[in-house]
Amino acid sequence: MKKIFRVMKAACMVAGLCFALTSCDSEVTNGEIIPTDTIPVIASMDTISFEDVVLDSTGQWNGSDLSGAFSSYESWGTTVYSYSGSFKSGILTCPNHFYEDQTYYSTWWDGMACSSQTDKETVGFANQYSVYSSTGANGSQKFALIGSDSARCSFSEPVEVKSLMFNNSTYDYWALKEGNDGAGFVRKFKAEDFFYVTVTGYDSTNVQTGQVEMILADFRDSKTYICSDWTKISLESLGRVQSLGFTFTSSDTGSFGMNTPAYVCLDNLEYKK
Repeated sequence: MKKIFRVMKAACMVAGLCFALTSCDSEVTNGEIIPTDTIPVIASMDTISFEDVVLDSTGQWNGSDLSGAFSSYESWGTTVYSYSGSFKSGILTCPNHFYEDQTYYSTWWDGMACSSQTDKETVGFANQYSVYSSTGANGSQKFALIGSDSARCSFSEPVEVKSLMFNNSTYDYWALKEGNDGAGFVRKFKAEDFFYVTVTGYDSTNVQTGQVEMILADFRDSKTYICSDWTKISLESLGRVQSLGFTFTSSDTGSFGMNTPAYVCLDNLEYKK
C-alpha cells in the first residue's frame, strides 16, 4: 500500500511540474527552459494564385477599363492615349499599359494581364489571352500573362521566392509548332531553334540577385520540345527579392527584333516572407 502511495505521489509531482512549465509559456530544450516568445517562428509558404483578380465578361483584364494613369503622345501622325496601371494578387503588383490610337481606333497593351481563357485551337493574335492548357495551374481558373519583353512585377515587401509555374500561350504554341501566328511573321521551329524567358531577381536596392531560365521551346541537340503543360521551376537561387523581371530570347529573330511573340503564362508563384 505504501509503495502504491509513493508512486501516485510521484506522478502528481510530475504532473504539477509539467503544468508549471506549460503555464509559463515556455519549452524545454536541452535541459533549459526557454520562453516561447524567444523561439524563432518558421515562415510558412504563401502562393500568388491570381484567383483574387477581377476579370471582365470575356475572362480577362488587360487595362481596357482605363483605370491606369492617363497620358498621351504623338506617334506616326496620330495621337495615342496611354493608361499606365496595374493589377494585384496578394502582395504582388503586376504592371500594365493600355493604349488607344485616336486615328485608327486600334487598341493594344503591354506588360502583364490576367486571364481565364483556355482556347487551345484558335491561332493568332486574336487568341492572345489563352493558355495552352484546359485550366490554370493545378486546375485553377485564372493565371497571369506577360505580353511584352522586359515586364517586371514587384512585391510589397522583400520575400524569398521559391517556385513558379509557367506554360506557353496558345498564340505562341502554334507559332512555334506550325509557324502560324495568323500574320506570317514567324517560322516553324526547326533543329537548333530555342525560345526561353529569363527571370531576373532584384533586391530592395534594385541590385540583381540572380537569373533563372524558363525554357518554352528547345530544338537544340536533337530535341523537339515545346512546353504544352504547366511546368514548375525553382526560383530559390534568386534568394530574397523585391521584384522579378522577365525578358524573352528566341532564335527566330529578324532585323526588327524577335519574331516569336513575347508571351508566357504564369501561375502559382510560391514565396516566404
